[in-house]
Amino acid sequence: MGGRGRQKFAGIPTIRGKFIVLTLVLTVIPMVVLTFTFYRIAAHSLGEKSEALAMQSRQMSENYVNATLSDLNDLTNAILSSPDVQSTLETKPEDDYEYLRNDETLSMVVRTQTQTKPYITSSLIYAANGGLKHSLYQGNVSVRFGGLPTLEEARVYYRRLLAERPMMWMAHSPFESGRGMAEDRIYVGKLLRKTTGDYAPLGFLLLEIDKASLFRGLAFHETDGNTQMWVLDQEGELVYRLPEQGVADQALLRQIAKSAVDRPVLTKDWRTWNGRQTMISYGPLNEGQWTLLQKVDQSVLFEDARKIGAWTIWTFLIALMLGWMLSYRLSDTIRRPLLQLSRLMAVDGSVSATGSAQAFEAPTSVVFNPKDEVGQIGERFLHMMQKNHELYGQVYEALLSRKQAEFRALQAQINPHFLYNTLESLKGMALANGQRDMAEVIGAFGKCFRISLSYGREQISLGQEVEHVSAYVKVQQFRFRNSFEWICEVEEDICGFYVPKLILQPLVENAIYHGLKGRTDRGYIMLSGTREGDMLRLTVSDDGGGIGVERLNDIRKSLDAERGSAIGFGLRNVHERLRHYGPQYGLSATSKPGQYTSVTLLAPIRTE
Repeated sequence: MGGRGRQKFAGIPTIRGKFIVLTLVLTVIPMVVLTFTFYRIAAHSLGEKSEALAMQSRQMSENYVNATLSDLNDLTNAILSSPDVQSTLETKPEDDYEYLRNDETLSMVVRTQTQTKPYITSSLIYAANGGLKHSLYQGNVSVRFGGLPTLEEARVYYRRLLAERPMMWMAHSPFESGRGMAEDRIYVGKLLRKTTGDYAPLGFLLLEIDKASLFRGLAFHETDGNTQMWVLDQEGELVYRLPEQGVADQALLRQIAKSAVDRPVLTKDWRTWNGRQTMISYGPLNEGQWTLLQKVDQSVLFEDARKIGAWTIWTFLIALMLGWMLSYRLSDTIRRPLLQLSRLMAVDGSVSATGSAQAFEAPTSVVFNPKDEVGQIGERFLHMMQKNHELYGQVYEALLSRKQAEFRALQAQINPHFLYNTLESLKGMALANGQRDMAEVIGAFGKCFRISLSYGREQISLGQEVEHVSAYVKVQQFRFRNSFEWICEVEEDICGFYVPKLILQPLVENAIYHGLKGRTDRGYIMLSGTREGDMLRLTVSDDGGGIGVERLNDIRKSLDAERGSAIGFGLRNVHERLRHYGPQYGLSATSKPGQYTSVTLLAPIRTE
């Protein structure tokens, strides 16, 4: 790495360039490190503070809404515990006049308790013992209730309170007469029971509440498209949202509401919301019946960090520009005397084509200041050129002789025995270090190399060819960590016949790289050899994935094609070499997809 860096630096053509690059490197690297470090620290610190503020804001909102709802629960308890309410609901009115008096009494109690609660817009009391005409008491006419509901609707809702829970919040009117209206109201129903005795149920109290007034305390949030807040019921239905025109993925809201059932509190979580990275947090409201969800985009949380990053980058660029200008000015004071020295060095004091030294003439325009370090070097260089230009011819001849000697030495070094001895030395070192596997592989590789050269011979015995391919397999088994088995079943009485060298290795290579490609279990490659009349039959088989019909046909066509083909290049090379002995010799391939592939080689029997 250091060598490459020195080469790149040395590639800068001028001293001024080197000086500028050196100055910029000395300023840029610290500035980059400091900028990145400072930005990361600032971004991390400001991001954590922004996240903490967002979670505190959500917690404040959660506390406010829970306090409001708790106050509303206390209000319903106060209405329930009123003696007038208890006595009125326990007895059935005897006539319409008594019903009207009861209605006035209940209305007075409700108005007294709710007059300080501006978010309560209407109330309805159902008396279970009131009979057909005297069961419903409405505090004032409400467009949400649609007037008084039917007695059956009230009884259905009463049974829901008895069966499910004594206090129930709803985002929509519980009665059919109030459905389909504007969704700016929510409803809370409270089961009314006796406060003494057997605590038998007496009916229910239903309050209609204005959303905007109930959640007015959340207005301190600066909400927009990047910061939003929702109040969800257990089904994921929207109870309230801030800002009121905010849009959200309903499916995602339902998913979060479902998660809040098992995990009521989520301090912080990062999710992709409408394609943007967003931090969400939520907490329970109304004793777990609702969930307060807050979503803040990452851009809002890290806005201050981005500003700091922008200012840091601008500071870095300004410092970079100032450093470049300063280095340019300083380098000019060094560049001028160096240019004079460069003009002196450009004087042609070399040798002629015949090797004789040419006359040396110093340029008159080159003047050095003896007090300047570069000027002193220039004068000494001039003196050196005057003393040594006679020797250029001798140096030239010496260099020629040296190059010729080096060329002859290089030629002498190109000897295959050098490679054999080197591999044997490596094998010995591996054995000495106890690395038997490595020693075997090195030995196999050396055997491959030795047999493949064969002292320039094109024909080798079949035994040597089998030995060569077995050594090649050993190297491949080491490479692929023995992921396949090698089976060699060549008859011994045919190993003395001669065959063209390197005719089995391409077949085995194809079996390894193509036949066993993608195998996760152990595979098998088999070489078999027999004599058939006046020819040798050698077959390489594998139990790999096989070859498709179309691919197999393309390989067969490429073997007999008149021109070279990109398909099966190694096979075609072996096939063409065997065809020199006659058209009956060569390669043939068979395969069954998913089971096996076999390539058969027919070669003549030759004794030399």
